Amino acid sequence: MNKKYEINFEIYDVDKMRNAIEDFSEYYKINIEGNFLIIEGDDIESLDEVFNELMNYVIGLIN
Repeated sequence: MNKKYEINFEIYDVDKMRNAIEDFSEYYKINIEGNFLIIEGDDIESLDEVFNELMNYVIGLIN
């Protein structure tokens, strides 16, 4: 199962996002396609949790 999340790259730095995806890639399958972040996993709740953790991590990289 996968889920797409629309990302506004005017707000989030694409390079920081790619760095975060690389850091998370050991544990999760995450890709960027256009303005969408695609996360693969077992269920919607876990996908949403991974998305939230990833975005918090990206914000930490920006600050």
